[in-house]
Amino acid sequence: MKTLMTACGLVAMLAAAPAFAQSSTPTTKTTAPSVASTEGAVDPAIARMSADQLKNKEVYGSDGKELAKVEGVVRKGNDTYAVLDVDHLVNISDKDAVLPMNKLHMKGDKLTVDMTKDQMQGLEKWQKGKYEDIKGALK
Repeated sequence: MKTLMTACGLVAMLAAAPAFAQSSTPTTKTTAPSVASTEGAVDPAIARMSADQLKNKEVYGSDGKELAKVEGVVRKGNDTYAVLDVDHLVNISDKDAVLPMNKLHMKGDKLTVDMTKDQMQGLEKWQKGKYEDIKGALK
C-alpha cells in the first residue's frame, strides 16, 4: 500500500512539473499595446501598430489624395477609433472626427480609407470626455 501511494504521488508530481516550469519563467518582454477593435475586422497591419505609431500618419483616399491626419486613437466601450483631423490641410483643428479602426487599411506604407473628402466631413465629431484616450494617443 505504501508503494502504491508513493507511486501515485510521484506520477502526480511528474504530471504537474510542466505547469510549474511554465509559471516560474519570468516574462520581461514589454511592448506597447496594439490597436484593436471589436467593431469588425481590423486590418492586421494596423492591429499590430500602437497608438503612438498611428499618430501623425497621413490618411489617403482610394484616389491616392491626402484626406486627413491621425491625431490619436481613442476607445469608446470595446470599440477603438482613430481621431482624424479632416481639415489639417487648412490647419484648423476644430474639425476632428472619429473613424472606426476597421475602416482604415494599410496599402504599402500608406494608411488608406475608402471614403471621399465629403464623406469624411460627415463623420461623427470627436468630443473630449466622450471617448477614452489610449495612452500616448492624444495630448
